[in-house]
Amino acid sequence: MKPFYFLIVSAFFIGCQKTTFADNISLVFPKNTKMKIQEFNEGGNESGTNLLYIGKIKPNIDIKYFSTILQEPPPPPKFKEKTEDYERRIKKTEDSVKHSKNLYFRTESIKIFDGKEISFMDSLSNKNLEIIVKENDTIPLYKRDYDTKEIKRYKAFPVFIKNISGKVLKIPEEFNDVVFYFKNNKKQYQFLRNSNYMICGGTGTITFPYFELKPNEILIFAYPYFKKGGNRKAKVIFYNAFSKEFNISIDENIIKNQRDTRILK
Repeated sequence: MKPFYFLIVSAFFIGCQKTTFADNISLVFPKNTKMKIQEFNEGGNESGTNLLYIGKIKPNIDIKYFSTILQEPPPPPKFKEKTEDYERRIKKTEDSVKHSKNLYFRTESIKIFDGKEISFMDSLSNKNLEIIVKENDTIPLYKRDYDTKEIKRYKAFPVFIKNISGKVLKIPEEFNDVVFYFKNNKKQYQFLRNSNYMICGGTGTITFPYFELKPNEILIFAYPYFKKGGNRKAKVIFYNAFSKEFNISIDENIIKNQRDTRILK
């Protein structure tokens, strides 16, 4: 029996609302997928990116995520393990992992180019990227628990990013997915995550491996919904590019439990 699929159809719009490139894209996933809201700090022990697609605009796109941007390295040989035994064990492991993940994650990897010193914070902005957030569309975000190997399915909404320039853009391999800012009680845009884990990393001009986003190509990310609470204004940020303001529900306890406060300048 062929599986049934559920399509998030973005072509519908109300009244005179302006259409976007994302309105003609349907994101496809199994109809009876059971999803849950991601709990606070739940995602710290999980593999898989939030990036589900990179490439040309297509009318239908399957929701499958990249396990990692670069190929995962194989485990090292065991002590005194023979070469043929090691190769046999690695192939068996790879086949098992591929079988368990192929319904949810892409088997192909992204072509990564050698890093050069680029000021990527300045080069990626609304001058060359357009961000469309479909905050009312619900899609699954698949993650894989490192310990239990369980596939988790979180309720998420899609974020579409298009190269609107005539140039090939360099997207750093160590990108931070899309980041989320909400409007706080002081009317400032404040950084928010569904966790309070520490974040390590740098900004500015630095050497990074990168992949390419060609003119009119798109990236599609998923951002997990927060536990419901009060309604807030929000924006999604990708380096120096940002979406239009939209409304979303956020549990106030998530806001209170943030480790630090970062304000959008």
